[in-house]
Amino acid sequence: MKRFAQLSVVLLLILAVVAASGCTSSKSRKLVKEGYLTIGTEAEFAPFEVRLENGSFYGFDIALGEAIAKELGLKVDYIDTDFAGIILSLNSGKFDIAMSSMTITEERKKSINFSDPYFDTGLSLAVPTNSPVQKLDDLNGKIVGVQLGTTGDLYASNLKNVKEVKRYPHAPDAFLDMKNGKVDAVINDDVVSKPIVAKDPNSFKIISGLLTIEQYGIAVPKDNEALLQKINAALKKIKENGTYDQIYDQYIIHYSVE
Repeated sequence: MKRFAQLSVVLLLILAVVAASGCTSSKSRKLVKEGYLTIGTEAEFAPFEVRLENGSFYGFDIALGEAIAKELGLKVDYIDTDFAGIILSLNSGKFDIAMSSMTITEERKKSINFSDPYFDTGLSLAVPTNSPVQKLDDLNGKIVGVQLGTTGDLYASNLKNVKEVKRYPHAPDAFLDMKNGKVDAVINDDVVSKPIVAKDPNSFKIISGLLTIEQYGIAVPKDNEALLQKINAALKKIKENGTYDQIYDQYIIHYSVE
């Protein structure tokens, strides 16, 4: 009986160790590429992420991602990915995290984890400079352009009496069609629409105030809580040591659209 009791204790200890190790492995992943933080982004969203003619990545999210990787003692590798499929690609292991001006929403939280918020923004309404549209109600019977899979897409889809919500893979495509008279308005992230409007003020204008208040977060797979904690710690340090302010000043306040 005593031996049986001793064996039972040993068996319970073994099971506990196995369970603990299994729990740990389910909350962490190996890096996609050793020594690198691999980041998925859609490089069509200035001033946050764009692809330059030489193939390099540039923008607020790009610089912030590099700063985070540096804090983690890693190099950084960016993968250009369509925004509509970025969460699926993240969860399938194509990259470690996603940084692509992604608004934190309850729906997205069902499939991914988000870091602490790193940017406050909101949606705005852009129209042609000669448009009679002055407020949301004026969109009745109009065609509204949005980027597929964004909060702008969701917002426009809930508007009543619009004639059509036309979806585009990239935000600049919606503005191009608006310039060519194919859509009457574009609902998009304000901080992204502003550089586009500033580059072509004879064609576009932004009307009204912000339609929503939103926050961007870094997307991390749900089974990698260890990385999520490291990302949040790095973000906190970057904000405290002034690096975040420097990045904000360069890429938001003084961003060049040329």
